[in-house]
Amino acid sequence: MWRIDPLQLSIAVLLDLLLGDPRGWPHVARVTGALSARFESWITLTIGRTVFSGALLWVAVCGAMLCGYAILYLLMLNLSPMLSWWLAIIVLYQTIAARDLHRHVREVIRPLSAGNLPLARQKLAMIVGRDTEKLDEADINRAGIESAAESITDGIFAPLFWTLIAGAPGALLYRVSNTLDSMVGHRDAKYERMGKVSALIDDLLSWIPARLTALMFWFWRPSLHLSVVAREARSHASPNAGWGESAMAHVMNVRLGGDNWYQGDRVSGPVFNPAGRSAQLPDLENALGWMWKTTGLFFILCLVGTCLRKYYHVN
Repeated sequence: MWRIDPLQLSIAVLLDLLLGDPRGWPHVARVTGALSARFESWITLTIGRTVFSGALLWVAVCGAMLCGYAILYLLMLNLSPMLSWWLAIIVLYQTIAARDLHRHVREVIRPLSAGNLPLARQKLAMIVGRDTEKLDEADINRAGIESAAESITDGIFAPLFWTLIAGAPGALLYRVSNTLDSMVGHRDAKYERMGKVSALIDDLLSWIPARLTALMFWFWRPSLHLSVVAREARSHASPNAGWGESAMAHVMNVRLGGDNWYQGDRVSGPVFNPAGRSAQLPDLENALGWMWKTTGLFFILCLVGTCLRKYYHVN
């Protein structure tokens, strides 16, 4: 249950590349969302919106998802070991989002290429939290690159990393925690206290993968100064998001970060690679190339890791 073999990992990644997230199918993130809404309603009616209730929400949702997986795994194992083998693949496949990330960015690129800024803003709004209604072309390009850079960690590296550490349950725990953070980990009146635990745990689970993201950029561009990336990343409000954004900014020589608008309020953020040029449409295309180069390298490393674990386990 806690180990994944190289073939399972390869099939799961291949399924993501071929299928992405088929709309309307049962999915880990959608089940997490439904459970979160139900448990949140029960918990808040009982004890209100406190830090403790947020911790209880995280335990309830993650516990339910892991217990559900364990029950299915044991049932399938009793029926046929091959069924439990495939269950791990399906769960792992659903925690990875490489194809969806690529598709969402491409959906921004297409209207931009045609000069249709209103449609590009609409497509961008599906992958970023900032206000997009008044963004010009350069800002749309910047936002798309930043989203791609941050999502490399959340959507690809982190689930693969936790798969290597703890198999399908590890990847499942990460994806459930990350989904919970996206739902309740907000700094607003409603979730400021209740979302603290989900946000903190998501930060902890993404801490190593975020730094590995920068390391993968460095492998392809050894001239990248990791000390500069680290310094810039530390200025970000998130302990993890700045690593991918800073690395992407420097390898592409573009300027990322700065001021954004959220629900009409201006929020000033750090600037990554301040000497870089303004992002253009070819840079948004190039960001996808960097996503696949870093992902390919990290997948190979994870594959080697699963091979070594299997070899030493057998011996």
